[in-house]
Amino acid sequence: MALTQELYATPASRLDSFVAQWLQPHREWKEKVLDAVRTVEQFLRQEHFQGEHGLDRDVRVLKVIKVGSFGNGTILRSTREVELVAFLSCFHSFHEAATHHQAVLRLIWKAIWQSQDLLALGLECLRVEKRVPDAIVLTIQTWEAVEPITVTIVPAYRALGPSVPNSQPPAEVYVSLINACDVPGNFSPSFSELQRNFVKHRPTKLKSLLRLVKHWYHQARHPGSRRPHPQCSRRVQMGHRRSEGLPVPETGLLL
Repeated sequence: MALTQELYATPASRLDSFVAQWLQPHREWKEKVLDAVRTVEQFLRQEHFQGEHGLDRDVRVLKVIKVGSFGNGTILRSTREVELVAFLSCFHSFHEAATHHQAVLRLIWKAIWQSQDLLALGLECLRVEKRVPDAIVLTIQTWEAVEPITVTIVPAYRALGPSVPNSQPPAEVYVSLINACDVPGNFSPSFSELQRNFVKHRPTKLKSLLRLVKHWYHQARHPGSRRPHPQCSRRVQMGHRRSEGLPVPETGLLL
């Protein structure tokens, strides 16, 4: 990937070329990643999880969507991390989603280890990652991909129902969200379709701009042995210290 200094030295008239040359993924590589992710999506859609105490006896995935850069079309080259939000039938409210979140993670974790399709695909590692909210993270090493692919699964309450792009959620959704009074950001995945659609249906020019911003952001946060570029904002440096270098989940970024 190009150095940050090359981006700053690129005139505005050549930014489109910079994005195409350095930031946009190759079609063949992107398809290899998405082929592996489709297998995970198919597993989630077809699996019927056996509910524990307090959950529905039969837990199903109502819908699964790709979020973040893979979902909205702003992926950077060589990105191998894909985040999926799975809307579950056992969540009937924000309160239930918070109460049974850990139980659902256990159900999914157990089912993944028993899935012959995922094991045959090259499942190498499976863990529950502490974040807001907690998520399941699996690492897949396929024969086609040179480097492993990381897939994050976040179970969520389908608060918006069968949403349509650019549709406005009813006010009752936000009232119930406020009344839930949970950890800030814990229910963000329930609104991930709004986040995704906000960018997904925008012109290519805007998506190129978002790629440039993300490229700059990653270079500014992780400059390696080089000193941060003088134009690196102090806010980004402070954000890096506050987060102690931890990655920001895709559902936490509109980009």
